[in-house]
Amino acid sequence: MYIKGDIEMAAISVLMAVYNCEKYLREAIGSILDQTWSDFEFIIVNDGSTDSSLQILKEYSDPRIKVI
Repeated sequence: MYIKGDIEMAAISVLMAVYNCEKYLREAIGSILDQTWSDFEFIIVNDGSTDSSLQILKEYSDPRIKVI
């Protein structure tokens, strides 16, 4: 983390787009979260999935994850 003004910022941002990918979603998220580098924010954009992708995303409580 680094400080920008009064805000703590992650060193990098990881972006993942999600659309109806419930079959592989946990594996993909796990792959990112298991990296040795941990100073990142993980932005996941759910693009209107109609399967259970959004429910799967809601299972995660890792503070690095931001679901849009």
